[in-house]
Amino acid sequence: MPNTLRTIFFFGAAALSATSTAATPAAAQSFFCPATIAGLTGIHFAVNECTNGSTGAYSNATLAAQAVSDLSQSSTQDATKATMTGLSNRRAAEQDRCPEGFSRIGGVCQRNTIQATPYAAESPLRGALLPAELQAAAPSLQPSAAERMPVATWVELHGDYEVRTGRGQGSGEFGSLALDARSATRSGGLVSGVDVTLRNIASAGDGFIIGILTGYMSSDLTVDTRSVSADPARIPGGSNALNVRFTGPSAGIYASYFNGGFSSDLAFKADFLDLDLSFSELLGFRANPALGIAATVAPFSGSGSTRLNNYTLVGNVNYRQPVNASIWLQPTAGFQYTRSDYAADAAQFALDDGYLLRLQGGVRAGVDTVWRGTPVTASVTTLI
Repeated sequence: MPNTLRTIFFFGAAALSATSTAATPAAAQSFFCPATIAGLTGIHFAVNECTNGSTGAYSNATLAAQAVSDLSQSSTQDATKATMTGLSNRRAAEQDRCPEGFSRIGGVCQRNTIQATPYAAESPLRGALLPAELQAAAPSLQPSAAERMPVATWVELHGDYEVRTGRGQGSGEFGSLALDARSATRSGGLVSGVDVTLRNIASAGDGFIIGILTGYMSSDLTVDTRSVSADPARIPGGSNALNVRFTGPSAGIYASYFNGGFSSDLAFKADFLDLDLSFSELLGFRANPALGIAATVAPFSGSGSTRLNNYTLVGNVNYRQPVNASIWLQPTAGFQYTRSDYAADAAQFALDDGYLLRLQGGVRAGVDTVWRGTPVTASVTTLI
């Protein structure tokens, strides 16, 4: 169960101000801005603020909501990593599988020690070498269809914790504010697969694995944003706490091909997620002495739900090279593409469809050992 703690900067903390927020759907105006508050009427969303043209307050809730589209893919990426880990382990098990009557010792398939029944351990394909009295029984020893195409299952658990922080500048109709943002994502779940392995497809000794996968994930996301004013008596600052929960099942297909040290993995996965969102904000409205409007800090909150489907296509190519009987290196390269599609009503939360494209390359180093009779593989992967 991989569990990571990452601290990185909001790449868009500053960019999420005027340019991006200006494109916020009109439906978000009524969700993140109250129509009336503290005696002020005609309030709507414009530029970055909840405003009525005479006074306005920077909308920290809208800033936080626009980060959700990017952060929502964190749990999908974590589940995707678990999927590829499970597929890689399945492929490695088939690559390392020895013929009947053999066991892998020191990285090499060696014939098992013959015990009480010398002929039972022989390969069925070596029937011609059996004593004459057993020749007639040789056809019945041929491998069954199930043995030629073994069916296997696997389960992979995953969990992740991420923290992101960032600072930027938010400018609006009535002034400029310093912005602070912090998000924390806690996600977990499982993914499982069932597959069949075909042997000797293109050449002797190669293999092709094809299967279906399913899973379930849950992710809790909190985004805290704060706007700080250099002149709080005239332009009060504000703050917002946004909480989002994603839950739902996953389904997909996968395939893997291996031939000697070469291998390639490909998977497609769809996550069908329910999204529940709530926020609690303090809106700092600017003073306008000419109209008799005093600086006001007013609370506002809201909640809602929508649907999100994440579609992911991911693939890797690898080439495993032995260093000695137990140590190996495996250069690897791959890609990941995720498309996020929100339900139509997600526009009221300033959530838009988007995509993620990730390219990566690196090397995996591993050691194969045997601990108390059980094969154990330890590895570490470095990627760019």
